Amino acid sequence: MSADERPGAGPEAGKGAGKGESRDPATERELGYVAMRLHVLEALLVAVERRAELVDLVAAADDVASAAAALEGWGLDDAQARAVLDLQVRRLAGRERQRLVSERTRLLARREELGG
Repeated sequence: MSADERPGAGPEAGKGAGKGESRDPATERELGYVAMRLHVLEALLVAVERRAELVDLVAAADDVASAAAALEGWGLDDAQARAVLDLQVRRLAGRERQRLVSERTRLLARREELGG
């Protein structure tokens, strides 16, 4: 993974810090974690919404790599596809969606607190 592909890298990395200011390393690490987790949550929410299609897609795939490639057709990147394929079936329950949405809301608020 290049420096520009890492969460918290690239044009958004300095966003929130004032002119001439930089964030402390702990804040940068937390912002990176929040960005990565939000990225994965978006994919998990898609998986829960499309759970019937997901089950059919995985069942029809010859192997994990072809299932991941098919998920890329849903607009998911490799990391998101891996997260969806690692998802436990019980997490596809309809009530799980609210837990994922709550986590997403909490992380968005935390990112705002951190100035990200």
